[in-house]
Parts: sequence; C-alpha cells; structure tokens
Amino acid sequence: MSLLREHQILQVEALHALFRQELPEVGSALYRPAVHHFNNPGKFFRAQLALSSATAVGLNSADSLLWAAACELLHNASLVHDDISDASCYRRGQESVNKKFGSDTALCLGDWMIAKAFELAARSSHNGGELVALLAASMQRTCIGQISDITQARCPTLAEWKKVATGKTAPLLLAPIKGAVTTSQLDVNLTALEELIELCGLAYQGRNDIDDIVPSSHRSSDLDGRNPNLVVCLYSTDAADSAEFIRWYDSLDVTMLVSWQRRIASHPVILTANQYVESWLVQAESLVASLPSQLQPVALQLVSSVKQEAVVDRRSQLA
Repeated sequence: MSLLREHQILQVEALHALFRQELPEVGSALYRPAVHHFNNPGKFFRAQLALSSATAVGLNSADSLLWAAACELLHNASLVHDDISDASCYRRGQESVNKKFGSDTALCLGDWMIAKAFELAARSSHNGGELVALLAASMQRTCIGQISDITQARCPTLAEWKKVATGKTAPLLLAPIKGAVTTSQLDVNLTALEELIELCGLAYQGRNDIDDIVPSSHRSSDLDGRNPNLVVCLYSTDAADSAEFIRWYDSLDVTMLVSWQRRIASHPVILTANQYVESWLVQAESLVASLPSQLQPVALQLVSSVKQEAVVDRRSQLA
C-alpha cells in the first residue's frame, strides 16, 4: 500500500471518529436519529474533497478534519431536509430519518447538522469566520436551487434545467475546495474553478436524471413529482409526441406514468443525455490546467469520480 493511500485511509478513520465524537448527546432525542442516519454514511465524497484539497495546500490535519466534517455535515443536512420535501422513505439503502422518526425529528436533525457544521468550521485555527461565511453562502445557494427544483410547475427547457441543476448541486461541491483555498490564501483562478465545479455538477445531476428514467422497471420519482429532469426536458423538445407528452405532464396525472416512462426510456434522448454528460466532463477536464499545480490532482479526482460513476451506471443500463 502506498504512503498516500495509507494517509488517506487514516484521514477517513479520523473523520469517522470525529463524527462519533460530535454526535448529539446520548440522552438527546436526536441521538438515535443521528446514529441511524450515519449507520450508512455514504462515500463521504465532499469530506474527501475537503481533505484532499487541504492536504494539497498544506493545511494542518486538525483544521483539515474540522473543515471536512463541516462540509459533509452540511451536505447530509440537505439530504435529510430533501427527504422531508420529497416524502422519501429510503436513503442509502435504509429507512430515511423522515420515515423512521417523523418529519419533525428529521427537520430538527437537519437543523442541528447545519448548526454543528458552522460550529466545526468556526473552530478552525485560521479564518474560522470566513469558513462559516462560505458555508452559509453555499447553503443559501443550495436552498435557492432546491426551491427552484420543487416549484418548477412545467417541464423546463434545457437552459432552465441547467440553472436548477447547477444551483442545487454545485455549491456543496465547490465549498470543500474553496474553503481550503481560502484558508491557505493560495492564488487561484476562482472563475475557472467555479466553472469546473458547475460542469461536474451538471454531469452528476444529469447522470442521476438518466438513472431515474432507465431502467423503466422502476417508477420514476421525477415524473411522479414533476421534478426537473434532463431526459424529460430533452424528450419534451425532441420527441414526435412531445405536444401530447407536455399536455399529460402539465395535467399532473400519474395514471399514465409507467407508459410515458417506457416511451422515454426507449427513445434516443437517452443517448443525447449521455452525450451531454460526457461533454460536460470533457469541458471540466479541460479546465484543470487553469488551476494551480497543487489543486490539479484534486480537480482531476473530482472529474474522474463523476466520470467513473457515469461509466458504471451506463454499463448497468446496457447489461
């Protein structure tokens, strides 16, 4: 095992230990819901972005862990709150906090996570106030993106979909890297960094949208809830029966959902959506060279991670 890989494993173990240490008090009504949610903590993707960025710019390990935990907690707060608004029963292969403990508890746990994220960021030995401000701004942008998603009453155009997808995905991908940059005061082309993150966010959301439609053996939650979806917005523009589809979509009827999902899943717009995802990743990769050499491996890690998920998911479609 390489020294770098061993270092990364030790960092993740330290991060898990920090999470266990920072959970709500054992006697608190939020303790069991928090433990339940983190029984399956996911990939800690944003935390690992923060750790990689912090290592790249030379931050100390204590500040790196605090920042990584803060970013991950903010992301998890958004997931807990999303499950309330979407009435989702499952998260990461187990019952959502909303389903198991009720929406009031889920709301309070999400709020607690946001407050704890701010606290952890503020405990940094350098630039704590700036880091808290960055988290606050990131969460505000995410909330605006999420409400645009929820309140989109009609089938969006591609431009509208991109605005929603970027708003709800990119801020919490940008924050882990930007926080490390802020603390180190590294000179970075922020425009290029933000564009790269937004392209990765589009690819990530586009991939999720394709998976929501294909395979058609599962029921599309986006069609059911009339949530903006890349494939659906392409179908509403390109399909021969798009006018009929839009009438059905606008009616909010769900009795024909399975039929429409099958039509969309077998339509060439699936290929078009995949081509958009691949194009956004190529564009993102082309921006890596615009960043300082210290951050280039981190940016490549982000692009490669999104690309790998896209390849794996596409293979599963074809299997």
